[in-house]
Amino acid sequence: MNITPPIKPPRGIKPTKETSGLLISVIRALSASETNEQREIEKAKLEKEYKRSDQRLEELVSLHDQDLMEVMKIFSALSEKVTSSREKIHAVKENLNACKQLLRCKREELLNLWLEGIEHKQVLHLLKDVSSDSCGRMISLTEPELISNTLHDPLTDQ
Repeated sequence: MNITPPIKPPRGIKPTKETSGLLISVIRALSASETNEQREIEKAKLEKEYKRSDQRLEELVSLHDQDLMEVMKIFSALSEKVTSSREKIHAVKENLNACKQLLRCKREELLNLWLEGIEHKQVLHLLKDVSSDSCGRMISLTEPELISNTLHDPLTDQ
């Protein structure tokens, strides 16, 4: 079996680096030129290339005028949406910070109420202890009196 290896598909055409290469070559040509005539020739070449580039740009813009206008409209709409979204995000952040501050206040308030509740619970517990001790003492004090009162004749006390 004779199998050939797969062939790589051609890559996209890479644009040549005309901008920097052209600029460097112009600078070299101008610095290498000895007379004003040579400089004027280089200047004329540059102007000719500039006009040709400008004409090509105008052709491309007029050719793709509708597409460019559509892209500009889409970009404008997206830019407005992004600006609106940023403003909304800013408002949401401010609201979240306000809520956070309110929650801190509520947390402090709840903590104070909780501590107050514990304090009241302790006071209630102490009151129960005191009242149960007092009732026990009262009963122990009142029992002999009740016994002595029942032994006394109420008619004799008069």
